Amino acid sequence: MTTKTARRKAVPESPRQHAWKIAEAVDEAWHGNFGGSRIEIPVSVVAALALVEQRDPDGPDLAEQMLSLDRHGFVELLRSIWNRFAIGRPDLLPRTKPLWGWLDDDDLDDQLLRSVHATGQAALKKGQLELTGVRWRREEVDLLGSVLQAIRSRSARDGLGQFLTPVDVTDMMGEIVVADLGIAAYEVANDRLPLSVLEPCAGTGTMLLGAARAIRRRGGDPEAVEWWANDIDWLAAACCAVNVHCWGLGMRVVVGCGDGLMNDWMQAALDERQRAIDEVARLWEQARMLAAVRQLFGLDAPEEPLVRHLRESLPPEPKAAPPHSATFDADATYRQGRLF
Repeated sequence: MTTKTARRKAVPESPRQHAWKIAEAVDEAWHGNFGGSRIEIPVSVVAALALVEQRDPDGPDLAEQMLSLDRHGFVELLRSIWNRFAIGRPDLLPRTKPLWGWLDDDDLDDQLLRSVHATGQAALKKGQLELTGVRWRREEVDLLGSVLQAIRSRSARDGLGQFLTPVDVTDMMGEIVVADLGIAAYEVANDRLPLSVLEPCAGTGTMLLGAARAIRRRGGDPEAVEWWANDIDWLAAACCAVNVHCWGLGMRVVVGCGDGLMNDWMQAALDERQRAIDEVARLWEQARMLAAVRQLFGLDAPEEPLVRHLRESLPPEPKAAPPHSATFDADATYRQGRLF
């Protein structure tokens, strides 16, 4: 039995149960390796892995490749994932900064590297890619909310008054929201949804997930909806920003971080969103110009650190087969005084 097969056999049938098993493993790995109080880092690890999808089921096992990386290679993997996310979703970049900002440090402490590596190994061994790498499973569950609940101390949760809303409640609220708006089946089927969903105290976004699930049950597409979310907790808001992407809510999304009782968070979030989009567009244009110059002068692109680590993590080439008896020079071997 391969490791991949064994891991899949161990995956709980219920996505919700699976999410809690991953969350508990991440909590144990982070604190068991003296990760410290910066809990945004282990959440960042899980969030980055949640952005990875196994597009070819018959292709190389991504989890096996990730598990083979040493701690330096694994950190380069995280950097690469977040860089690609920045290119694809610049609109969510300001809100997710707490999750990737620590990777800007090129001289990370070795103890931190060990803790990060152990956290990633724990999540992968619990089959995270079997949960978040499969579309229908990741759209059923709030993994980041579970991780945040598990890794925060009880006193911190009590002080913040922060608890994960049960999925049954979010489903019920989602049904109420969509039903109250009187969405007709025709409008749903043709993506003509005159709908904006606003959640000023979104947490990690479970209420949005409930509404999205209600829309899908009616045959609609959540990407046709305008989504507004906010939370005063910067880490919960960061998780919400990753979740809206993983849950397939589309590009008409604004995630803020501020006092939900005030209205100024909406304009602030819009301004941050636009600045990030403009900045990534500028950097992308610079990268295209640099690539054109390299091509003009026939210069090879430098090897990415992640590619180097993946290459170095490959198993060694198998030893050459022994020579065929018809070509085996026994006399020469005897003169050398050795057979092996």
